[in-house]
Amino acid sequence: MTYFKFLIFAVITFAALPTDAAERTISVDGIGTATAKPDMAEIYVAVIANKATADDAMAMVSKKAAGVLKSLASQGIADTDIQTGSISLNPVFQPQRNNVGKKPAVVGYRASIDNRVRVREPGSLGKILDALSKAGVDRLNNIHFSVADTDALRAEARGKAVKNAFAIAEQLSAAASVQRGDVLSIVEGGSGGPIPQQREMVFASVQGGVPVMTGDVSVQVRVHVVFAIK
Repeated sequence: MTYFKFLIFAVITFAALPTDAAERTISVDGIGTATAKPDMAEIYVAVIANKATADDAMAMVSKKAAGVLKSLASQGIADTDIQTGSISLNPVFQPQRNNVGKKPAVVGYRASIDNRVRVREPGSLGKILDALSKAGVDRLNNIHFSVADTDALRAEARGKAVKNAFAIAEQLSAAASVQRGDVLSIVEGGSGGPIPQQREMVFASVQGGVPVMTGDVSVQVRVHVVFAIK
């Protein structure tokens, strides 16, 4: 019986202890953003052919695709920077009007080939787009600008996030009339980016180089920092 009384007394005594000083903390989130001029771009180009037969459609679209690849090579684009995304061949049906319930007739075939092209010199993108127009590209979609060295950009953003956290902690401690202590923990979370600049457009033939504005790309990092209060 004495043993159990001792246990009960110990539990009550432990619960009555004051809060440990280490629990007096300041927790803040710091955000850092780094921006840079893009040094790489990706464009998605497609060629389309409409013919009476499937063979003719595929032959025509293949010829057009070969012309596009030749044009890209002449602009200094390496084969390793070109990747075929999809090849499609679909029947074209006669529009249904008053023939409800009848199987629509096939009036032709549409073939398409699209490629993703990586451009390592965004400054030459205008000339490349102009060359593609002359080579017979039918559609251009989703131009993405990015940076090759994302690690360096993220490291810069990370450093800014930590400095931001320290600045916020200093403001909070001053407002609360307490003294900020050492860092107890740092956790990185919510790191994003690089956020690519994206442009989407339908291709149109133009005179001269296509005007292209690359803008900036950015990386944002968030850190959660816990400081002790002295």
